[in-house]
Amino acid sequence: MSDTRETLVNLAENAMRTRGYGGFSYADIARDAGIRKASIHHHFPTKADLGLAVLDRYADQVSRQLDAIDQQSRLGGQALLGAIEMYRAATGSGQALCLCTALAGDSELVCDDMREMLARANSMVAQWIEQTLLKGRRDMSIAVSGDPAIEAVAILAQLQGAQLLARAAGDMDQFDRAVSTIAARVSRR
Repeated sequence: MSDTRETLVNLAENAMRTRGYGGFSYADIARDAGIRKASIHHHFPTKADLGLAVLDRYADQVSRQLDAIDQQSRLGGQALLGAIEMYRAATGSGQALCLCTALAGDSELVCDDMREMLARANSMVAQWIEQTLLKGRRDMSIAVSGDPAIEAVAILAQLQGAQLLARAAGDMDQFDRAVSTIAARVSRR
């Protein structure tokens, strides 16, 4: 990726995570990058093209982060706590959201291709959580009482919802309280 293209993707991701997809324009990105709008159109003819590039890179980054959590975690419970921390970190000090959470709120504004990519990214995370729950059930580090696939989707919704609560309140304690029931499932051994 060229330096200019990467700068544009970085600026757009930050804008989407803090203001939403509908909360920024090419004029905003051009101003922040110190270039003309025409230069952005050279790299990304449409806002949807830019959004797809941001979401594609983001999904890849999340996949790598989850792989790293797996490699660093001996037990399923450790991995689940790592995922909670990943979502907490994505919220910053309560001013941002992970990209999937931010785009879910603007789903009526994004193109079909972005909605499909967003669904795939959420599905990838839910599948990772499901596998983590299965591992945690086997190694007895996570209390799993129901269908891990259903519980995984509920946990993903809880993580994303916790980000929204923290952002709305501007208070990371909201995030911590909202995810406390996930963390309580983990056996501390």
